[in-house]
Parts: sequence; structure tokens; C-alpha cells
Amino acid sequence: MIKILLVDDVELFLELEKSFLDGMGYEILTARSGEEALEVIAEQEPSLVLLDLYMKGISGEEVCRRLRADERWRKLPVIMVTAAGKEEQVRRCLEAGCDDYLTKPISKNLLIEKILRLLGKVRSRTAERVPVKLNVQIQSGGRSLEVCAQDISRNGIYVQSRTVLEPGAAVELGLVLPGAHKISVLGKVKRVQRGDREGMGIYFVHPENEGVAALQSLIEDGRRQAAGEHQDMADDRAQAELVAENQRLLTRIKELEEENREFAGQLIEIEQVNNNLTNLYIASSRLHSELDHDKVKDIIKEVVINFVGAEKFALLMYDESQGVLNFETGEGFEAGEFPSLEVEDGFWNQVARGGESYYHEGSVGEGSDDPAAPVAAIPLRIHDHSLGILAIYRLFVQKERFEPVDYQLFSMMAEHAATALFSSTLYGASERKRQTYRGLMDLLLK
Repeated sequence: MIKILLVDDVELFLELEKSFLDGMGYEILTARSGEEALEVIAEQEPSLVLLDLYMKGISGEEVCRRLRADERWRKLPVIMVTAAGKEEQVRRCLEAGCDDYLTKPISKNLLIEKILRLLGKVRSRTAERVPVKLNVQIQSGGRSLEVCAQDISRNGIYVQSRTVLEPGAAVELGLVLPGAHKISVLGKVKRVQRGDREGMGIYFVHPENEGVAALQSLIEDGRRQAAGEHQDMADDRAQAELVAENQRLLTRIKELEEENREFAGQLIEIEQVNNNLTNLYIASSRLHSELDHDKVKDIIKEVVINFVGAEKFALLMYDESQGVLNFETGEGFEAGEFPSLEVEDGFWNQVARGGESYYHEGSVGEGSDDPAAPVAAIPLRIHDHSLGILAIYRLFVQKERFEPVDYQLFSMMAEHAATALFSSTLYGASERKRQTYRGLMDLLLK
């Protein structure tokens, strides 16, 4: 039976990953640290490892390096999981020897696709390839190659070259696009072809958002060019009426392509919603199973970092008697750095007292370092009573602007967080009264 080892020091995230793989017929192993992961690998010999980059003690990066230094585990498939997915982090993962990477919050479909590919379960191409003539610069291990691309897809590229690299080699590609525009993409050599059309098939590991858009545009241009070449051949062979009919069909094909793109966009949005619901189900189960106030706050931090994907945020509790918001916990702020915020006019008042979520209009890619100017502020309310605010200042995954799916995720997460905080506060007050009553009874009975 195929064994998959999940390694993460956040129990909540292990539960999420296990839920994604439930029912696929795999034996799921888990480890909460790099040290434990190495022990499990030696004892259980897993078929694939899903490995968190940042962990206390031995990091995921170091675990991967040790595996690649051991002949026994050199070819063990490893998918690294990062909270940010920034290029420098992905570069570190590739240099450590991982086969692929994922960014939190994880997409279930993307996780399964990568696992199946690395386990050799994907027998055919999963993305359309189009012919292209493109100059490509390849950097790998101090070597530099100037080659020409022959075809491309959203997942990879094939380049012709008499000089080839070993399969598995990490590479940095510089793609020179039409108009002298250049994008950089990280990848790994997947296959080498000798003889006719000698060259390498390279799998894209990390195209940035700009790169994804540029690649998609290039693919669409290649598709249109190929269609145009077929049309020219038809013009030479066919009669005028056949050309007209072909033109009508091409027009209809373009219409269908546009409809398919719209439908694909809808499917992506539905997948994001389903992914959010799954994440929230796991997170809410964990939140509502804990009544200790400090532990509830720790779980909220885990959820906001791993599921919302926030790099910098603050959980602010509302002191209604003083009319201020006080920092309770968060990430990215130094101790004592966050001031008490007065709730007067402006968006703090609308969020804390009015219960209206605030989202910065326009680009949120750069984030904010000003405690008084978050990119998003979501009220924590229960029974129309304000407990506080979740203020987000920077996201791991840079995006141009918030989308409706983000509003839904933040709102639902805040509802669960508010309920858990309210329950833990009531429980804490009840426990203090119980302890006081017990102490009083002990005194009376002495």
C-alpha cells in the first residue's frame, strides 16, 4: 500500500491534509517535527513526503537535504509546503532537493494532482501544449545555457539543446517573450530526449503571478497562430465557399473557447469556495473543542496564518467601557509595538460598533506596517455584540485586490473565532466563580 507521510508542527494543518487524502486508499503517516519525520521515514519507508518548510528544531529544508544526501532516500518524492510561496523560499526548497512545492492554504485538487504526478499515476499531459519559438536562458548549478523552446503549456516547456541537464536538476528559466519582455520561472528537469529533437522537458515549479499571466497570453497567441496557419493552408486548397465555412467555424470555435474560459473561471471559483469550506470545517471543529482562552487564541493564530494566509495580523479585543481596541495576539508585531486604538469615527468605529467589515480598495500586494491602517478589518461579533476585530496587514500570497471569495472566507472564519472566544470567556468566568466558591466552602468546613 502507498504510504504518505505528512509532516507539520501544526496539528490543525495535519488534520486538514489528512481530510484531503481521506478515501484515496493511502496509508497516512504523520510527524510533528523534523526529528520525528526522519525516524518515521527510516522505520516506515513512505512512498511520498509532504513536508512543512518551517518547523522548530530540524526544519523541513534540513530534512530534505538529509534525505537527498542518503542514497536510500535520494529519489523519495518530497513536496515542500510553505506559508508564503515567495521566490526565495521556493528557491531554497528546490536547492534542498524537493520535487515540488505547495503554498498554504492548500488547494485540495492541486495537492492531489501533484501527489498523483509524483507517484507516477498521471500517464498523460494535463495541460494543452502549443508550438512556440522562444529564446530561453537556463541557469543551473553555476551553468548557463542559451536554448530555444519548441512548445509550452501552463505546466512546462520543452527546449531543444545539445547540452542537457540531469533529470531532477533545479533550474531558473529566463523566458524572452515577444516585445523583449522577460519573465523568470523556477523549474525542474523532468525528462531528457536524445537523438531527433534533442533537448529537455522542464516542469514549471514557481511562476509568479505576472509570469502566469504572461505564459497564458503566450499560449493563447500560439493557439491562435496555429489556427491561422491551418486557415492559410485551407485557403490554398479550398474553394471560396469552403473558406467562408471554415471562417464561420473558426469564429464559433473562438466563441466556444471564450465560453469555456468563463466556465473554467466559474469552476475555479467553486473550487476555492469548496476548499474554504473544507478548511473552515476542520478549523471550526478544533476551535469549538477547546475552552481554554489562551489555547483558543493560539488556534485562531494557526487558522489565520495557515488557512487565511496572513503574514501580518492582529487580534484586537474591544473594551467598550474605554472605547478602545487592545492588542490580544497576532503575528508580525514586536512586543509592545501595537498601541491601543481609540474607536471614534472612521472605519474602526464602523467595524467595532457597526459590525461592518472593512477592505482596502485597490492593490493590497504591498500590505501595511501601520497598526492604524490594515488592509482588512473584520468584526468579531456574537448576538450583535462586538468582541473585537481581526485586523489583517499583509498576506503571504501577494494579490492585486480582494476577491468575493476572500470576503466569504474572512467573514466565516471571524464568526467561528468570535463564538470560540465568547465560549472560552464564559467558561473562564465560570471556572473562576467555581474556584472562589470551592475556596469559600473549604474555609467554612474547616
